[in-house]
Amino acid sequence: MVPATGSTSKDDCYYAPCLAGTFMTNTGCQQCGDNTFSGPGASSCTNCPDDKASPAGSTSGDDCYYVPCSAGRFMTDSGCQQCRENTFSGPGASSCTNCPDDKASPAGSTSGDDCYYVPCSAGRFMTVVLMTGQDLTCWIYFYR
Repeated sequence: MVPATGSTSKDDCYYAPCLAGTFMTNTGCQQCGDNTFSGPGASSCTNCPDDKASPAGSTSGDDCYYVPCSAGRFMTDSGCQQCRENTFSGPGASSCTNCPDDKASPAGSTSGDDCYYVPCSAGRFMTVVLMTGQDLTCWIYFYR
């Protein structure tokens, strides 16, 4: 507490304004918590925008940063976006990876294991191509 100029009792004392990164409480200045910030003389802390975080004691919105994206999402200038269909990403990705040809995946897929072969259309069947033993191809089914 700071005494007022010419004070004669403790009732004349007051708390000095809080520094940036802190806010005033009934008992004095307290540091702003994680994901919040304040300027000097604040009576409360301000939350960082959605998808952003900051360390305790942050002094401005400039201290808020984007949290790395979770798997199935990727970072853009405006924050995390979900990967579109037929793509996937791991955690912290800056882009999504396309599924291999002839494979698909739902939006928000988190790994290449989420990519699956697209079912063959009516009148076709799936078989392994003998040359590689791995590629599947849809063939026309002939009925005799």
